[in-house]
Amino acid sequence: MKIKFFAIIALISVVLVVVSLQRQESDRVDDLQSRPLLSEQQLEQLGSLERISLVRGEERVELAREQDRWGVVSRNLYPAQPERVAALLHAVRGARVIEQKTDNPEYHGRLGLDTTQADSAPLQLRLGEDDQQIALLYGNPVGSGQLVRFADEDQVWLINRPFGMTLNPQEWLDLAVVRIPMEQAATARWEHADGEVLALEKAAEGDYNFRLAGIDDAEQQGNERWINSMVLGLIGLTAQDVALREELALEQPILQMRVTTWQGAVLEASLFDQSGRYWLTLDSLEQPAEGTLAVNADPRWAYQVGIGQVEALLKRRSDIIRNVEDPQP
Repeated sequence: MKIKFFAIIALISVVLVVVSLQRQESDRVDDLQSRPLLSEQQLEQLGSLERISLVRGEERVELAREQDRWGVVSRNLYPAQPERVAALLHAVRGARVIEQKTDNPEYHGRLGLDTTQADSAPLQLRLGEDDQQIALLYGNPVGSGQLVRFADEDQVWLINRPFGMTLNPQEWLDLAVVRIPMEQAATARWEHADGEVLALEKAAEGDYNFRLAGIDDAEQQGNERWINSMVLGLIGLTAQDVALREELALEQPILQMRVTTWQGAVLEASLFDQSGRYWLTLDSLEQPAEGTLAVNADPRWAYQVGIGQVEALLKRRSDIIRNVEDPQP
């Protein structure tokens, strides 16, 4: 009985392997029979684009290249996420036509490709400007692919992959502002508006944990996570939003911060409370002699931070030091 059972299992396994191989072979054949959506000339244009726009109805995202970096036009050309821009261009380059569909414009509406229908408007992707612009309309999904046509053509094509890109400008912003590895940070200095100063240091290069300078380790033992969270709030800063400093009219900071690295870099920043909204500015950055830190220290910007981030940054000495004579819970 057991032999028969194992024989059946073995047979099923063989069948599944054969089916998988056939499917892979079918995919290869489909790929060979398909062709790129864009022509060779259009594919070459992608490498020199200066403008990208995504539009659906009232929703719009516009990107412009500035000094070899993409910026979000509606947000004063604040840098766009390079990974998201790369994903967009990769999706366009990798799109392949797998089937020719109708060229009758009367069917565009039901295929999601009619620009005059506000309730089911297609996603419009415009690459470049003027007479060199590549304009694509993306309609209904079909299986694992999607219907598409060029804006100046009636012919509809089925491509091999869907094109999904957000039309929220906020989601295109590169809000990973500071990325300094914790092990590289050497010292930190926090000065509150009322004059309280916290000086932080590490025992040795390569250590992860900070400690309060000049304080016995026993008095701060167990609070390493809180101490580290202060510094991480700055050197691992991911903002919630961004604004031009000149538009905020920031007053006196409630906290001034300074972090140095073992390699000789110095980062200075300030935190502001503006009617219950908190903004952080990067005031200066001295780069190390060798290497470049991943910091967007452009002086034009202020970065909005959330309440949780603010609570981590605003730690006091009383939050860290405990009286060792107190009974332990």
